[in-house]
Amino acid sequence: MGLGRSLALPGMRLRAALIHKLLKAVDSGAMPPETEPPLPLPLRRQASGQLLTLLQKASHSAPAVAPVWRMNRFQYNNAVRDLFQLNRPVLPLAEKLMTRSGNWLQQSPEGTLPARLPTQVEARCDSLNPQPGLAGVSPFPADLRAEHGFDNQADQLTMSPLLLDAFLRLSFSIVDSPDFNRNTVGIWNDFFSDVPAGTELRPEIERRLGTFLPRAFRRPLQTDLLNRYVTWAHDRCLAGDSLTDAMKKTAAAILSSPAFLFHVRASQPQSPSHNQHALAAQLALFLWASIPDQELLDLAAQNRLADTAVQQAQIDRLLADSRIEGFLDAFPSQWLQLQNVLAATPDPAKAPWFRVDPQRPASLHMVLEPLLLFEAAFLENRPLQELINPAFTWRSRLLQSWYSDGLQPEAVDAVALAAENAARETRRQQLTAELQSLQHQLQQLLRPVRQQLLQAAGVTLPAAGLSDAEPFAAWDFENSLQDSVQGLDLQAHGNVRFDNGRVVLDGAWLQSPALPESLAARSLEVRFLLHDLDQPGGGLMGIEGPGSVFDTIVLGERRPRHWISGSNSFNRTLDFPADAPETVTGQELHLLMVYQADGTTQLYRNGVPWGQAYRKGSHIFPAAASTVLLGLRHQPAGGNRGLRVEISQARLYNDALTAEQVAAAAAGQVFSVSREALEQALSSEQRQQRAALQAAISSARQNLQAVPPDTSLENLQQQKLREFTEQLRQQLQEPIFTRMPTTDERFGGVIANAAMLSMTTGPDRTHPVARGAWISGVIFNDPPPPPPNDIPPLNEATADKSLTIREQFAEHRRSPSCAGCHSRLDPLGFAMENYDLVGRWRDRYDNGREIDSGGTLLRLHQFTNAVQFRRTLASEQDRIAHAFVEHLLRYALARPLQPADQLTVRRILQRTAADHYPVRSLIRETAMAMLANLSPP
Repeated sequence: MGLGRSLALPGMRLRAALIHKLLKAVDSGAMPPETEPPLPLPLRRQASGQLLTLLQKASHSAPAVAPVWRMNRFQYNNAVRDLFQLNRPVLPLAEKLMTRSGNWLQQSPEGTLPARLPTQVEARCDSLNPQPGLAGVSPFPADLRAEHGFDNQADQLTMSPLLLDAFLRLSFSIVDSPDFNRNTVGIWNDFFSDVPAGTELRPEIERRLGTFLPRAFRRPLQTDLLNRYVTWAHDRCLAGDSLTDAMKKTAAAILSSPAFLFHVRASQPQSPSHNQHALAAQLALFLWASIPDQELLDLAAQNRLADTAVQQAQIDRLLADSRIEGFLDAFPSQWLQLQNVLAATPDPAKAPWFRVDPQRPASLHMVLEPLLLFEAAFLENRPLQELINPAFTWRSRLLQSWYSDGLQPEAVDAVALAAENAARETRRQQLTAELQSLQHQLQQLLRPVRQQLLQAAGVTLPAAGLSDAEPFAAWDFENSLQDSVQGLDLQAHGNVRFDNGRVVLDGAWLQSPALPESLAARSLEVRFLLHDLDQPGGGLMGIEGPGSVFDTIVLGERRPRHWISGSNSFNRTLDFPADAPETVTGQELHLLMVYQADGTTQLYRNGVPWGQAYRKGSHIFPAAASTVLLGLRHQPAGGNRGLRVEISQARLYNDALTAEQVAAAAAGQVFSVSREALEQALSSEQRQQRAALQAAISSARQNLQAVPPDTSLENLQQQKLREFTEQLRQQLQEPIFTRMPTTDERFGGVIANAAMLSMTTGPDRTHPVARGAWISGVIFNDPPPPPPNDIPPLNEATADKSLTIREQFAEHRRSPSCAGCHSRLDPLGFAMENYDLVGRWRDRYDNGREIDSGGTLLRLHQFTNAVQFRRTLASEQDRIAHAFVEHLLRYALARPLQPADQLTVRRILQRTAADHYPVRSLIRETAMAMLANLSPP
């Protein structure tokens, strides 16, 4: 009682602002200060009651009136859209954070919205690439936001001469847009359509404008004003414009009129009818962010909108109308300041998945989670506390991945991978041995027959025997690209033709299938005729191995070269000896490369060694991954223009031929026979044996080729990384959000979501002060003052990296000018330290230190982590509801709240407390209170 008497001093009743400040300090627990013991709860309630009584006595003067103010960009878009009944937006709006596909806010035939959000919805955030408006219509600049995040505040929405000129140009661009036509404009037939010849125009224009102007200007229409617009439109017609063009120009003039662009308070001394229309306009502005419809205007014209029952019915109607989307698109995103998350740029090294798709950052999904939660709470009229600790949440597949502890590529089991590679190698060895055995059996079957045929043809066999010079594959180019020995038929790339026992390659090349055996201890032979060596050329013969590694002979550029163990990014060459390279043109040339088992290679020209043997280095040509190339494959500078080669014979021998055998081959000794000759020489039984062996060889070769190559640990990890990255990219494209129960209490609600947590951090680390300031300002409507100018920022470059952020900030708390704010903000901000800079859970900092997120909420409730912190907020639902209604009322009135508005806030809370402050009921009561606040005394 002593406190009440001490405040009831002479003149104190007029000091409403001071009383409100004291009331807020007592209610919040800020008084007494931390150095004094807190007030017992009964005494605190008694003090609050006495201060409230004094505030009522000091607030008898008329409520504060905001000045005349203009529409903001979002309201302008909606107003023009509704005025013309357009079926599309007028402007591209970055401030619209949610696009509803298959809009779930459609009304039922009974005129009500759904009682519940669908279990699965399709939603997108197009703010970084807004949906286009009318073609040729550009938006005016985004509106300034007030301290609390709202862009509809009257003191911010001024009109400069430049902006007025922009509105004039904007209005004409709207009606001149090719998208502004009878297919898109709902009132086209009633307002813009032409009339039959002979129709008296002035009465028709007057009829049209008499209906249109009151809706555009949201107030009673004065006769002289109507006459001015009618005369202007009629004069356009007399000057030669069609009625459609005249009405378009008139509509543009109306859109740029201050009567359309500006809002006017009902509490200004005007006629009762004017005040009624202003109430209708303010109600539509609050709930639809647009202009009133005809029903509201009719009620205003009948002076019925001052009736409380009519107000309640109209508020309920507006809340159940699909145009409530205007409120849901503006208030929750601005209250929660969600547009800030779209500017978040976390360090890619610390948050690699945030911008895995640079065009679609993860923030485009994050921002929709709290918006969908608010929308569900509105439609289902859920208690406000469920915005803090909901039993359900909305998740896309991306957000499900985001909140999981995994959010990383699937781990590779190195032990299992090694075992798998070993099993593959064992299988390859088994199949290779089987293949070699079958090939040996086939050779044993065919060798005597082939030897007899060669001897009969007068061929002198090598002294070492036939097996040492037997081809593994042999190609004779009479009329086909078929292999006469192993069936490794060549595939042509480009056009080829056959001419006089040669295959003619003119800018084309031939390639074999993958060789079933490695190139160790093998020999590659080509007999060819080359033309036009002066022209740029390409590879004549060679081998291509895995990773685009080549071992080829390159011809052209006036110099034959041997390109050794090259690749598309690296090569080294050995030039042919400078022995008149022109002599190789116009005559047949024999080249042969011998691959020794020890990894060295010797090149022969016409049977003579050409240069020294060389070692290929680390590059190998393994089985199942190497192919034979004939003709062009690699294209050096100039490509294949002009290279023309005719190949008469190619062989791939089983062994590394000796110098004697190479000389014999160059002299024309052919150690193979044609398929036709061999077929005729075989007996019926031998043919059957050959067919069976060839089938078994083909099967064994296929089985060997089917064995996957070994996978390195690094390659598999890279593959998993690519797959995971692509998975996230796909999830970023998916607009499906599903309602699901909250099974992990660490996440959910408007506080513990990735959007809020990402937008209150810097690129490199979390910012507890920023998070604390957000909670203080948004949840408790108690934003902190800016920090003093003489306090230096935290110097992170020189800070001890072993310290936690809490320890680094301890120095700031020691400053008397900082301690007060830090005592309020630190418990709120450090409570959220278990969330990293993109909203994922962590238990330790990067330096390994364990995170301490404990603290005391409002000097009353102790907690040890973020989950307990959010639970303790449930005990402060009255305080949270008070702050929420303050935000709502400020948004509704479009101005900062005055001390007298606190009485309105408390009346709203009293009417909704029994049901735990349902969201829709709070909005309804705020709308009622707004109308009472705006009504003139």
